[in-house]
Amino acid sequence: MISHLQASAPLLILAAAITILLAAIAIKRSFAGSVAISAIGLLAAIASTPWAINATGPAPMPTLFIFTTESLGFAALVILAALGVLILAAGYFTTGIKLPREEYPLLLLIATLGAVALTLSASFITLFLGLETMSLAMIGMIAYPRYRPGAEEAGLKYLILSGMSSALVMFGIALVELATNHLQFTPVLATMLTGTPILLAAVALIGAGAGFKLGVVPFHIWVPDIYAGAPAPSAAYVAVIPKIAVLAVIIRILEMPGVAFSHGTITAITIVAILSMAIGNLLALMQENIKRILGYSSIAHLGYVLVALLAASAIGRAGVIFYIVTYAITVIGAFGIIGILSRATAGRDLDQVSEFHGLFWERPFLATIMTLVLLSLAGVPPAIGFIAKMYIMAAGVHADLRILTGTLVVTSVIGLFYYLRIIIVMSLKPVERTATPEMAMAIPMTGWITMATLGALIIGFGVDPESLIVILRSLFG
Repeated sequence: MISHLQASAPLLILAAAITILLAAIAIKRSFAGSVAISAIGLLAAIASTPWAINATGPAPMPTLFIFTTESLGFAALVILAALGVLILAAGYFTTGIKLPREEYPLLLLIATLGAVALTLSASFITLFLGLETMSLAMIGMIAYPRYRPGAEEAGLKYLILSGMSSALVMFGIALVELATNHLQFTPVLATMLTGTPILLAAVALIGAGAGFKLGVVPFHIWVPDIYAGAPAPSAAYVAVIPKIAVLAVIIRILEMPGVAFSHGTITAITIVAILSMAIGNLLALMQENIKRILGYSSIAHLGYVLVALLAASAIGRAGVIFYIVTYAITVIGAFGIIGILSRATAGRDLDQVSEFHGLFWERPFLATIMTLVLLSLAGVPPAIGFIAKMYIMAAGVHADLRILTGTLVVTSVIGLFYYLRIIIVMSLKPVERTATPEMAMAIPMTGWITMATLGALIIGFGVDPESLIVILRSLFG
């Protein structure tokens, strides 16, 4: 029992932080206080992770959660990403906003609790509860500035997508329980090896639900619209945290004894990966909105991750984890720049490519960080994204996935065009234009520190990837 409590420390701390924040908001409203309580809760959850990992054995909590080095490592990654988004949100939701701000950190904590529960789930019950807790809170985060028509539309679209995803997953879970009389992963997966029609249908339904959360083709509908309409911190959260949590569950399931992709599953995932890489990059070429570009590029990046998943090897697993970390750093950095240049009080974010014209001349620090982020997303050295793509390519070559690896190379070249285009626009001399309040306002200290940290990570780990590999080995085993 003690080992269970020790291993579940991050989960319990997040739940306690939510309770304390609810009480604090009820007693006295203070956005600074809400951010402080949320930040302390997230930092405490991160700090408790090494202690949780040291719990005796894997410490499974019967029928509910599994606490291994790997699952707790993914939980720590989720919490770290959430902390980065919280810091950006603190500067984004400035005074003068037309609605109370205190509930935004609360929604972020609730979504993070759901994501961590999903990451640690050992049963379809906790998987679904974690998925729903995360999704419902994210709907509120997306539509939070309800005076923005774009945010309301994005929230409605995410509600519809989440509803479709939840319905498919729940139907799949019902078929699993019908066929196996179990809801825990281990006995269910052992039975799934028989390949009965009901179980194959269950796998297809649950896989489709996961596809909606990952945003891969053909489940990518409205993903760019949601990114474009959501406030920048919320878009960063939606782009990163659900993907980490879902991939954590997929990786853990694939590592279970006797679990392997069937020929039909390999074919289906191959088609999804190729379409995601191709469609994501090609449609990104046509966009003038940076958040929509990031939305379509995220579809392509998840296609790259599927290549490593199909490799089904140690190098493939390492490639997925390394790529997830790289993706989280760079995407939070990209939306962070947009968030710093924007404010929730405005009718929309400063996210058009044309609005970044001459940024190097007006905001050299932000333009430099944005350049590092874009080079990393494009996979250009010395940014960390280059190492991440090399990992994925090595996994594909090692597994002899020639078509997938070739598609990865070709589509990565296509991606260079829209990433480099933004860099070129930022480097052009500024034209005569009416100064916007966003371009003239001072960068908050938290913005300076966060962006400088992300820029240092992109270059530091790109030049010395071994240091990141050592950290990931200690977290994920």
